[in-house]
Amino acid sequence: MAAAPRIPAARGRIVRALLSALTLVAALALLAGFFGDVVPFFDSLAHFRAHLAVLLLLTGMLLMATRVVATGLAAGILGGLGLLTVAPFMFPAPLPPTGGPAATYTLLQMNLRWDTDDRAEALRLVGRLSPDIITLEETSDGWRPLLASLAGRYPYRFDCGGPSTFGNLTLLSRRNFVPGDAGICDARDGFLSRTVDFNGTPVTIAVQHLRWPWPGRQWRQMERLRDRLAAIAAPTLIAGDFNAAPWSAALGHYAALSGTRIVPHVGPTWLPLPLTPWLAAYAGLPIDNVLVTDGIDIVGVERAEATGSDHLPVLVTFAVPAAEAVEPAVDTAAR
Repeated sequence: MAAAPRIPAARGRIVRALLSALTLVAALALLAGFFGDVVPFFDSLAHFRAHLAVLLLLTGMLLMATRVVATGLAAGILGGLGLLTVAPFMFPAPLPPTGGPAATYTLLQMNLRWDTDDRAEALRLVGRLSPDIITLEETSDGWRPLLASLAGRYPYRFDCGGPSTFGNLTLLSRRNFVPGDAGICDARDGFLSRTVDFNGTPVTIAVQHLRWPWPGRQWRQMERLRDRLAAIAAPTLIAGDFNAAPWSAALGHYAALSGTRIVPHVGPTWLPLPLTPWLAAYAGLPIDNVLVTDGIDIVGVERAEATGSDHLPVLVTFAVPAAEAVEPAVDTAAR
């Protein structure tokens, strides 16, 4: 009579088979994400590239520990290469020095979350950081009275509201808006812009709230914004909740439409509540981003502590070109 197979050996084969299957699925999903400009579903997978890369590194090590060396090594290499492509956006790092000494300004980007129970914490953060500009998304009716309390410190305010919380945007500024610029409010497509005077230099500050990736309507929304983005006057700074990772085809497409570049080293900013305060900065998705045109130097970027939202605030320090001196008109005879 044949001896029964040993249970530990059978379990080992099952574990190796499951690890191999998980590795294959993760590898295919990671590779598909590089073709997000071809298939929208693939771009949805691309947002999780950092997580898939870490998963491949872990399964690769486990496979090598269980003597599936070739597959484990391939998984580790693929995971490492995947991490290299997201490192400039996932990990903080010193930014290169600007071209020379210049006045700097700060911008605080926050998705307030329309239904949060804790609204006071966001106001305390504004009071502590005292930024020059604040860009806000999901400023529902519950937020309006609290934002009005900031009028003394931020006398320049531009609201954009619509029938849904998605299109409720607000721009607060300590610096005056350029006279004659009425601004743009497109609540349907979550876009707001206004020209702000920075010591004589006009800069277009825009707030953007993109919808979710596929199967959401993110790409259709960007196509509707095409002409509006192309017409923005430079220099421009766009901040907001893009619902897209900075390495995704979607955000790359948005940057091309607006003639901007994506600011690196912001890091993860979103994770579902109640995990946001503890894990968002380490394991979240980097979907709150800042884009700028040439002429705006990013001096620093950092994430602030969680308030009551499922998004972490982002604080950006930037410099703008100095205003050009204009020779005053002089009467010819006087010359």
